[in-house]
Amino acid sequence: MKSPAALFCTLLLALLLADDLQAQMFSVSAGTQRQQLLLTTPSSAGTFLEFADFSLFGSIAEHANIPDYSFDGVLYGLYVRTPGLVFQLADRTSLGPEEDIRATFASLGLLAPATIRTGRTFRIGIPFGLSTDYTLVRTRQTANTSAEFAQNSVYISAGLDFLFQLTQRVQLHAVSQPSIGFTVGSYGATGGASYKLTQDVFFNVTQLAGIFGLQAGYTAAFYRFSNSDAEFRYDWSSHRLRLALTF
Repeated sequence: MKSPAALFCTLLLALLLADDLQAQMFSVSAGTQRQQLLLTTPSSAGTFLEFADFSLFGSIAEHANIPDYSFDGVLYGLYVRTPGLVFQLADRTSLGPEEDIRATFASLGLLAPATIRTGRTFRIGIPFGLSTDYTLVRTRQTANTSAEFAQNSVYISAGLDFLFQLTQRVQLHAVSQPSIGFTVGSYGATGGASYKLTQDVFFNVTQLAGIFGLQAGYTAAFYRFSNSDAEFRYDWSSHRLRLALTF
């Protein structure tokens, strides 16, 4: 099965070539103008499953005699997206080998998409973004102490956004967005660089019942917390399956 990135690049190349051929054969008509008006992403709200892996990185010596919050499990999440804003919240208890870890992830992002090319049935853009994330991982023993993993992160990002109008009601939307920023512990004792990469592929079926439609999507995400304190140097990688209403 192709990765989202490979699928994204293949579709992008095919559409660029197809649009050049169409431009030589057809003139712009009223029907084309109406179709271009459809090349906007609807707002959506729904739920997702996040299959997450959270683990320390670095040498074993750096991690001696410190709490290990590593886990591999499923979180349950809520999701809201508009053309200029994205909000996500995921949570799960009873994680880890001892089933004593709780993980919470919240993210709020602002998007300013810039269109770089529009064809008869597709749009390519650069999604500039500013986001803030809150990641909390802890056990009952470390809750509300400086030993819990409680990180506040701020990111700036720029990526590639691709929207293809398959039919009048069906869209394929793919976004690849790398981000760079910094992270600070909630207790102020730690901090450092933070990085993330998200790749989204989802389908929109619009106007199934009035203004409402359905969205089904997949997200591959990777986060690295490069804290100054080795105790809080973690990677978070995940795969999200999303189902939402569009409007």
